[in-house]
Amino acid sequence: MKIRSIIKYIAVTSILIIVLSACNKDFLQKPQGSDTNVDSIFSTSQKSQAAIALAYSQSLAAGIDISGWDGNRDYGLCSSTLSHISGELNDLKYNWEDGWMIQRSGMKADDGSGKPISDDGFTFNFKAIRQNNLVLENIDKVKDMSATEKEQVKAEMKTLTAYRYEEMFKRYGGVPIVSKSLTAADSIKIPRASLQKTLDFIVKLCDEAASVLPSSYPDNWKGRVTKGVALAIKAEALLFAARPLFNSATPYLDFGTHNNLICFGNSDPSRWQKAADASKAVLDWALTNNLHVINTGSPLDDYGTAVATPNNAEVLLAYKFQQNVGNYDPRTEGGGANGMSFNQISQYVKADGTNQDWATVPTPYSEYVAKMQQMEPRFKASAAAAGIDAWNNPNDVNWNSTRLSNASDWEGRGGTEACGRRVKFWYHAGTRNWFEFPIYRLAEFYLNLAEAYNELAQPATALSYLKVIRSRAGLPEITETNQIALRQIIQREWAVEFYEEGHRYFDVKHWKLPEIGNGIIGGDKKSFVFTYVNGSCGWVAADYKTYTTKVVYTGFWNSTQYLTPFPIKEINKGYIVQNPGY
Repeated sequence: MKIRSIIKYIAVTSILIIVLSACNKDFLQKPQGSDTNVDSIFSTSQKSQAAIALAYSQSLAAGIDISGWDGNRDYGLCSSTLSHISGELNDLKYNWEDGWMIQRSGMKADDGSGKPISDDGFTFNFKAIRQNNLVLENIDKVKDMSATEKEQVKAEMKTLTAYRYEEMFKRYGGVPIVSKSLTAADSIKIPRASLQKTLDFIVKLCDEAASVLPSSYPDNWKGRVTKGVALAIKAEALLFAARPLFNSATPYLDFGTHNNLICFGNSDPSRWQKAADASKAVLDWALTNNLHVINTGSPLDDYGTAVATPNNAEVLLAYKFQQNVGNYDPRTEGGGANGMSFNQISQYVKADGTNQDWATVPTPYSEYVAKMQQMEPRFKASAAAAGIDAWNNPNDVNWNSTRLSNASDWEGRGGTEACGRRVKFWYHAGTRNWFEFPIYRLAEFYLNLAEAYNELAQPATALSYLKVIRSRAGLPEITETNQIALRQIIQREWAVEFYEEGHRYFDVKHWKLPEIGNGIIGGDKKSFVFTYVNGSCGWVAADYKTYTTKVVYTGFWNSTQYLTPFPIKEINKGYIVQNPGY
């Protein structure tokens, strides 16, 4: 049974919803339900699959809903995505949208009702972790499941918990460690663990899981975590541990006696070696298990396949829930809600590897078309340009320039938001409006290695891994060996390769980029603006007259924003120390 099929099973499993999805006011509190009901759920293999599926659904869902609607902020942002606050996408129109508010005044621990305005639904993490622990602790009760299968399920739950902790680690720093499902007899006021203890917990879970998990599953179990996923979570955690935000003698803001919650207290080069070794382990595993970076010599098609085609040879883990998004249409939704920023388009190069120059004064639309056609394949696989049919869905009426246009302005809701319209996850999609979000792609670990070996002053090794990504993109090989210059090249590759995949927001913070407040997250935000032949919106090329680049709004940045605030309701309970500045 596929994960998405199991998720459907959850909807008709009322006993599971009553016992395992119940949620009380305290995020660590034991949900309502009796041991008898738990015994019933774990009485047979078939029944237990629903509990396992719920663990997957909760653990993988947070932070990846690209349609951006989470009215209760269970997962994090309401009516926004990480890309709206990372600098990848430009502003939203309405002042009640979290992306709009964070871009104007930053994240907050309290929106006035006790809920945070932030990139994460903090309490939801522990709801997911509790579900994982319930499965891990009760799977041995299943009578018709082999001992080997039970150990595998336990390893899966450890991996899912490690994933949730890794996601919290890069957002908050040290967080409370909950290693079992809590009962009424347990203290639920668990303080934050240090940064090191949180990292050690993630690594321990991953190591234990990797020693048990299989490297593949039958087709009917696609979507479950493999040994490679456990290795990937460990590698990502160690990379963030090595980057400057945490790998420093002093924290980004002084936190007094709590500095160890947000900083390791020293700058240790060995953290880069640990990150490199962990990512190399992912590659070694992948290359012996039929996973590889897709490179057939057709860069647009190869990249399009890697980011959009389900079960392709590059994806280690995807969110397999192909949800029905109702009236949501990725081609037109929200106008500016899917409008690429000028900062993001500036990360891409031309197909020959050189930088593109964009107009700063009104310039004929014909020049815009010529420049767009010169862009590298990854841009063409990720965005559509004004008046030009989507390159990643050629000769498809569903993705032509008219279908991609908004009813008022191509650029977006406010008329000035977009340097490109989102098409990335719909390569050769036709009428399909769903996609499977790629949580871990193999390309990540090549860039991990390039970054780590450059920081270890081994440029030749760094370039060998960078070459794999550049070659797939159809771009010239990099020969730069100066550490600072190569660092900037690698960071640019991250921005391009993982556009809208949930990386940029954390990357720019953990790199502590000097320009983070000057056009990335904060500062002047630019976009393309157009004039039209008839003074109104352009749908096809003949409607456009000129284009230029213009500042369209000013984003907010402050050092407090490096890490995420904990909800004020949890702070007021007296057991969690708030991150500095909130």
